[in-house]
Amino acid sequence: MPKLFYKTITQQSTYEIPKIKGSRFFATLFPIESKEQAEEYLVQIKKQYHDATHNCSAYKVGVNLHYDLFGTAIIDPAYKKVNDDGEPANTAGKPILSVLDGAGLQNILCVVTRYFGGTLLGVGGLIQSYSHTAKESLSHSQLVDKEITSQVSLAYDYDQVSLVQHLFSKYDAKVISDSYDQNIKQIVEINIGFINDFKKELSEKSNGKINIK
Repeated sequence: MPKLFYKTITQQSTYEIPKIKGSRFFATLFPIESKEQAEEYLVQIKKQYHDATHNCSAYKVGVNLHYDLFGTAIIDPAYKKVNDDGEPANTAGKPILSVLDGAGLQNILCVVTRYFGGTLLGVGGLIQSYSHTAKESLSHSQLVDKEITSQVSLAYDYDQVSLVQHLFSKYDAKVISDSYDQNIKQIVEINIGFINDFKKELSEKSNGKINIK
């Protein structure tokens, strides 16, 4: 199986669209790695734009991988959250999330800030405004493909070093931590698309002498 990747943004960015019936709308995008990080950014935005009428948001974090009936990899977020921040229910957070989903992005937070301009937009107008702001901000941001990785723990004797190093190179495994005592213990990070073949080859070529978790 080939390497597997997910798409996200490269860096934080902010983009403001032209006013809609007097209201200002602008989106701030953040690449994120955890729910805690997303919540910290939300606190930061609310402090920065404390005078805004609304700071509505959606984020997706974590990667769940599964396969369809044809063996095609399907990538879904492990967790997602929306917040309408005082706008009518489902007129802000969900439309923002729909834009992130439509772009196939993971590990991303989008906050759309609104300064009310004096004219009510109605449910349809709000949905369109928040969607449009999120979409425009993405169109002005840089995207990147990041590897989907997992960690594997190994324990083996010194006579297996040559084999292990060869397979590290073959499967582009990166050592996260290691210790050397009576045997070698290592934690390696490897693309999830390679992980089953990596484990299988380690086990078969060492005749089961490598402990793999």
